[in-house]
Amino acid sequence: MSHPYFFISRENISGGMIEILGDDLKHLSQVLRARPGDKVEISDNCKYRYDAEIVGIKKNSAQLKIVGKSEIIKSPIEVYLFQCILKRSSMELVIQKAAETGLNAVIPVESSRVAVFEAKDQKKLLRWQKIALEASKQSKSNFKCEVLGETDLTDIDPGKFDVFYMPYEETDPEEIKKKNIVISLGKILKDRRERQKNSSAALERKDCAKVNKSNAAADALKIGFLIGPEGGFEESETLFLAGKGAVMLSLGSNILKAETAAIFMSSIVKYILEIF
Repeated sequence: MSHPYFFISRENISGGMIEILGDDLKHLSQVLRARPGDKVEISDNCKYRYDAEIVGIKKNSAQLKIVGKSEIIKSPIEVYLFQCILKRSSMELVIQKAAETGLNAVIPVESSRVAVFEAKDQKKLLRWQKIALEASKQSKSNFKCEVLGETDLTDIDPGKFDVFYMPYEETDPEEIKKKNIVISLGKILKDRRERQKNSSAALERKDCAKVNKSNAAADALKIGFLIGPEGGFEESETLFLAGKGAVMLSLGSNILKAETAAIFMSSIVKYILEIF
């Protein structure tokens, strides 16, 4: 049986009890019409996933009793989607599916062909972050997918990643066979996992702040990929990033819409992570 699922700050967990506040409380009490005795699943987005039971719901908070917990371990492999900003519905779809797929983060990107009206907007970023959070809850991910602040395409540094892909429609589809993303990425994963066996065990024993700091450090294997806007990339942009180490890829002979390309590429990368 499926139960409601929430992400909770560790500050709201104490003495075998969990407190739910704010929007989560509103959703639990007003939307789900939850009552004492109902079961809820909780992630602290750090170390543990909890099974809890509602013991009381008040106007400003809900109290839950922890009835079980299991350890969650953040993968030492991080996947980042750099998405050139799309029209509202398309961008929101990409963010939703990236979170459902289990990517670590989405970074909105401004490029030459991004529409002016889709440029920086703090309210938009907050909306995107909420979409990612809701999708992470809906898919019951152990950890949230984050939406980070916007960046310019020229500020992207592929050198900070173990591998950085850039699907581009002008790339010869035969390059799929030559570069063979499955084999090349699979080899990187196998080699890195061998080196991380001991360090991963050490990370699990650290507190949340140290775990998050360590996961953001160089010992995590980082995979990044950039998806263009509706109008595609300027050739100068592809040359710029290729010169910095981005690997150009073809996603096949069909020309895909930007949102389709993002979901397609996310699926490819996550599938490879599952089989290696």
